[in-house]
Amino acid sequence: MKITEDNFTITTIYFDGQFWCALIERCEDGKTYAGRHVFGAEPSNPEILNWMVHGFANVPLLPVDGRTKIRFKKLAKTEQKNVGGIPKSLTAFSEAQKEYAKERKTMKCRQKKLEEKEKYLLKQLKRKKRK
Repeated sequence: MKITEDNFTITTIYFDGQFWCALIERCEDGKTYAGRHVFGAEPSNPEILNWMVHGFANVPLLPVDGRTKIRFKKLAKTEQKNVGGIPKSLTAFSEAQKEYAKERKTMKCRQKKLEEKEKYLLKQLKRKKRK
């Protein structure tokens, strides 16, 4: 098959929020077909190559009404809104980040107080030496 504007195949590997997937879009003689393969965990490069050689042809392709450009970032944002907000891992990370910032702030405050106390004690020692 000759690759032209009417005959081409596009494979996109993406993370859908839970699994790594491959989206296959094939256009043959003006008709568009699409299929999806789910890898599960993040595939390594050898796993992807092995799938491209041995499993790519086994993915069922269904006809679609024309090719549309998929905007993955927009798709992910709408899925997050529909599912119920921010993913748990992101909320856990932001909570940990806030906790770390709070802890760091208290440590800075303690450090500053210790430095002021040391400075005061040094001044007192200098005054005693003068007398």
